[in-house]
Amino acid sequence: MKPGKENFESWNEEHARKHDLDKFYNHPNRLFRFIENKRISRLIRTAEIEPQHSVLEVGCGAGHILERITCGKLTGIDISAIQVERARKRLASKAVIIKAPGEKLPFPDSSFDRILCTEVFEHVLDPAALLREMHRTLNREGIISLSIPNEKLIIFTKKVLLNCGLRRVLEPKESNWDLASKNNLDEWHIHNYSLGLMKKQASVLFSLSDIQRIPYFFIPYRYVMKLQHK
Repeated sequence: MKPGKENFESWNEEHARKHDLDKFYNHPNRLFRFIENKRISRLIRTAEIEPQHSVLEVGCGAGHILERITCGKLTGIDISAIQVERARKRLASKAVIIKAPGEKLPFPDSSFDRILCTEVFEHVLDPAALLREMHRTLNREGIISLSIPNEKLIIFTKKVLLNCGLRRVLEPKESNWDLASKNNLDEWHIHNYSLGLMKKQASVLFSLSDIQRIPYFFIPYRYVMKLQHK
């Protein structure tokens, strides 16, 4: 059952506790790790971060993306107290980590030169509000680098693997996530995202200057997008 406003935080904490993102980023399958590592590297490259930039990651999770950023003044927010604790432990003094919802960012207008947001829109109650808040807190010359999953292709691939008896590709013996039967992390998703939907929502406020298909153009399991003020 999908959550509402009254129980969203507790619902999200339940999934944060259940799904350790270390297992996601350190999946035993090499192809899976290749796709996710390529997503992260493209996301960071698209942001064009320089040492003087103030950088915000919205929905920073356990800090895996911020950990790989090599310069800039780094801040991360996440609505999950569990994820905030994990990120602070991982990053120490490298970044300021704040517990806050993406739909109500606790920062003044035009606070950031760069904003990153990866695999978050499918998890939030109000994606339009999240976009408005990123628009408000991004300075006029800033860049937003975001990514979304290609849900249809991911689900199709998993069905093919299961029908071919290749369950262990999705759910290695070392894993206790039950990825195959739970359709990966889809139980943690509130929305089913596509490139068309993201473009439609983002175009209300932003100019979309780049779309990258991860890992390759013809098999896009992830989309990395570059947004700027119109």
